[in-house]
Amino acid sequence: MAAPSTSTSSKACNSVMFWTHDHEAILCREVVNVNPYTSKKGSTQRSSMWEKIADTLNKSKCTVPKFRVDKRSIRDHVGILVYKHKKKLLAEEKATGITPDEPNWKTYWI
Repeated sequence: MAAPSTSTSSKACNSVMFWTHDHEAILCREVVNVNPYTSKKGSTQRSSMWEKIADTLNKSKCTVPKFRVDKRSIRDHVGILVYKHKKKLLAEEKATGITPDEPNWKTYWI
């Protein structure tokens, strides 16, 4: 019985990318630039806009941060960023006796 072989090259292609603040800032700039939310949800136009954003990020000339994303991963991550932002705003509204933090770059782009 032979053990299944694992190829190191296949693992390199499926490496996981961790999102940093720099990644999120560049992603937000690209989403604002292309604005995929102007087209109808589920349309091929919107899909091609997400694909364009993914291609732009993957082919960017900057080496740090390096992107390995597809259209679904960036669409999902933008959804996560919007959800976290809404959650933060609701928590600030419910809190009493505090002053909200100064807006940062995420506030302006989301």
